[in-house]
Amino acid sequence: MLEEISPRRADRRRKFIKAAERLFLERGFSGASVNEIVRIAGGSLATLYAEFGTKEALFEAVLSRRAAAIFEEGLHQPAHIADVEAELRILGERMQARILSADGLAIYRLAVSEAPRFPELRKTVVESGLRGFLKHLAGYFAELGSTARIQIDNPAQAAEHFLTLIQGQQLFVACCGAAASISGAKRRAHVRSAVETFLKVYPLNERPLTGRQDT
Repeated sequence: MLEEISPRRADRRRKFIKAAERLFLERGFSGASVNEIVRIAGGSLATLYAEFGTKEALFEAVLSRRAAAIFEEGLHQPAHIADVEAELRILGERMQARILSADGLAIYRLAVSEAPRFPELRKTVVESGLRGFLKHLAGYFAELGSTARIQIDNPAQAAEHFLTLIQGQQLFVACCGAAASISGAKRRAHVRSAVETFLKVYPLNERPLTGRQDT
């Protein structure tokens, strides 16, 4: 049975996570002080450790919140999607905006630069950051595939393919400090091309299949 979190505790967690994300982005993982996080968020150090256990677990909570946010608003439920290709472009543009945002790039740089030096942080980044997001995305594709509107037999693999296509070379360019060179038109063209390529591997069905059975 899942533990029920009180509104007060949920608000406390939210404040800790918000303050932690701010400091991680500003100072990196090693430079962010848990005492400073508590000062900004309120509460006590004992409360923070009782809630999260470790600094790495707090960073994991930041990554998990960011991963979930992409799917919380603006996307239709798979069963109610009228135009799958258009919806995939919306999802791709939302992912792209998050990946290429200033804080998205900062989190990525932080993971690349600091995770190799901190084994527990590395585990958190790989399992909760990357795999955590891919789990959300795979769940979305599993639901989409169940509508028989698109042929997705391996949602986890489809999630990896979609993320790779959306990132493309733009992530590398942006991480090198040239994000401003990627215009809105270039971003939209990239997502459109990525979705078209994705649909060559996971094609749309012209019409929903009837009597489909799980194999």
